[in-house]
Amino acid sequence: MHRRKSIKNIALLAGGLIALPSWAKAWSLESLPLVSPPLNPAAQNTLALIIETIIPESDIRGAKSVGVPAFVSLMLADCYEKKVVDNVEKGLAAVESLATTKYQQNFTSLGTPQKEELLLSLEKGSDTSLKDFYSLIKNLTIQGYTSSEYVQTTFLKYEMAPGHYHGCVPVKS
Repeated sequence: MHRRKSIKNIALLAGGLIALPSWAKAWSLESLPLVSPPLNPAAQNTLALIIETIIPESDIRGAKSVGVPAFVSLMLADCYEKKVVDNVEKGLAAVESLATTKYQQNFTSLGTPQKEELLLSLEKGSDTSLKDFYSLIKNLTIQGYTSSEYVQTTFLKYEMAPGHYHGCVPVKS
């Protein structure tokens, strides 16, 4: 018999069971470090307006109300290299300068038709860096919107455990 080894393992298990609740309690949303957004507040605002223009509010919820701007910021901060984030910053600055040049207003004060026209000119334009910028933002917006809880549960009928179990034994009620 290996009594000493068994007693040691039981003591380790008991210690782990005692420590587990306090360790698990420490993992809360408040205890996690805050990650600063990769963009400054003005650029964040412009980005949110671009996202809102891509999927606007109507009789269904739009991209802004389901939290897509936060999703895009998180994706830029966590999943893309600094070079891509710099390209996004340059693209947002270019959107502001194009709005000022074309409409003599900044992008945030434009009406919806003007915003749509400006974004369409980015998509159809000849500048590849602006095309890449708009394509990235549009793709992240679509990804964030279609993976949101609202879209998954309302339109795609998301099931947590998909499929149905067909047993071979009839159940009597």
